Amino acid sequence: MSLKILTVILFCFVVGLLIVQRFSLPKELPVRITAGAGEDAGYGFGEGLQRGSLVETVEGFIQLNIGEELAQADQAQTIIWLSKNTSIELERLYKDELIIRLIKGRILAKTSAQTPLIIKTNNTEHVLSDAMASFINYDFLETIHVIPLMNSVETHLRQTKERFTQSAPYSIHETPPVSHESLDVNLMAGDSADFYQWTNALTY
Repeated sequence: MSLKILTVILFCFVVGLLIVQRFSLPKELPVRITAGAGEDAGYGFGEGLQRGSLVETVEGFIQLNIGEELAQADQAQTIIWLSKNTSIELERLYKDELIIRLIKGRILAKTSAQTPLIIKTNNTEHVLSDAMASFINYDFLETIHVIPLMNSVETHLRQTKERFTQSAPYSIHETPPVSHESLDVNLMAGDSADFYQWTNALTY
């Protein structure tokens, strides 16, 4: 009998801890789909998203606004634009921790929020503080292109524990042998030009 009582007490204790943990999490930042072009992968404009959501495009573009100021599409402190054939995960959406995982494809990210925006891939992390940059994850090549467009991007290579900050474009091969090198790009040329023109975020 005492063993059964002990088991019940232990079960109640574990459940209580889970409940406390659940309600002690900070409030999530709101996320809305505020614009799109072409095929929108079934998302509705104005639709709210939560932490853990996967957002994917096929033949269209999508704009996500993150933060309290969502009344107008251009007022959000943090904006993520997704190009075609792109997948991201909203990993962390808290006021003091904002992490987006770029699974594949091309995004443009801009933030003026007090909390830095972190863009993650399988083996890299990129920190934007009052900055704008484009990221392309060529997942089949295990290669990331980082293109700072306003201020610099801080990069952390998890496998080599290397950290560096750069304001010019660079390419990273993120699996052994891990390497990074400078990159020459022209965003307004080639197949990606229509995406960057659609975002209306570039000033050059």
